[in-house]
Amino acid sequence: MQQLVRRARCVRGSRILEILQRYDARSLADPFMGLPTHLNYLKRHGIAVHGGDLLSWPVCVGKGLIANDLTLLRDDETAAIVEAHPGRIYSGERFMSWEGASLSEEHCTYLGVWRENVRELRSEAQTGLAVLGLWRVFCYWLQKAEEPDAMEDIAPAELAWHYVRQASQWVATNGRRNTVRCADAAATIEACNADALLLAPPARGGHRSIDPRIWMWEAWWRGNPAFTLEQLYAESTFGTHPSENEYTSALKRLIEKAVKYPLILLLTTSPHAPEVESLLRNSGRTVETVVPSPEEVYIAAKR
Repeated sequence: MQQLVRRARCVRGSRILEILQRYDARSLADPFMGLPTHLNYLKRHGIAVHGGDLLSWPVCVGKGLIANDLTLLRDDETAAIVEAHPGRIYSGERFMSWEGASLSEEHCTYLGVWRENVRELRSEAQTGLAVLGLWRVFCYWLQKAEEPDAMEDIAPAELAWHYVRQASQWVATNGRRNTVRCADAAATIEACNADALLLAPPARGGHRSIDPRIWMWEAWWRGNPAFTLEQLYAESTFGTHPSENEYTSALKRLIEKAVKYPLILLLTTSPHAPEVESLLRNSGRTVETVVPSPEEVYIAAKR
């Protein structure tokens, strides 16, 4: 059974919005966006958002939630995603290697069908919405495998219909230009311009215990069930398995690259807050700390 990992970070759009409004920041760049639901929240509250991520599937979702203002999925298009098309030949064995305690043969078959169906959609925005909805189905399955009696048995196509249709409800416009890109954090920081930069880097040691919902969905989107994140992380800012000193040095380099941003908002935890505050003060910024909880510490550094 795939063991789900407790979230190493908690990024709350509402909390970030409060801080941005306090500093009169009207645009934000986030080079570690992950699933960009917090950016969607900010977008719906008038903030221009620019996200980036090393993984391709969150960027795909971002093209539906962030860069997209108007495009939705109609009922007939949703139906064409969630069920196999009569007469069409699918690569039914593609994800069968995942069959086991967490996923059934039926689940694996549907994963293959859905991947091929979403590739037929007419726009990147629609594809992003579909990938978000199907990811929530995937999460439901893995969570149910851990708690089989706590969650209802729902047919795959029915569950997919519900979540894919729900994804379209998140589409909104703010009258601003909003973007996403697939890139390492340093490249996103250099490419974007905004009033504020959100730095929510991976947790220290986080690469050692990647949640299967993250790496398996990247493998699904790539169509390669054997895909791992090792190569991607090896070429990233923080590397694959950074030591404490390497992690701190990488974070310092990112802060140095962010000199053009009037405000840096760095998410950390209570044990690491003093070290992060020191890095930001040494960059010549005025620092304020907001501590909603020990696991959610925001350090705002104004130039």
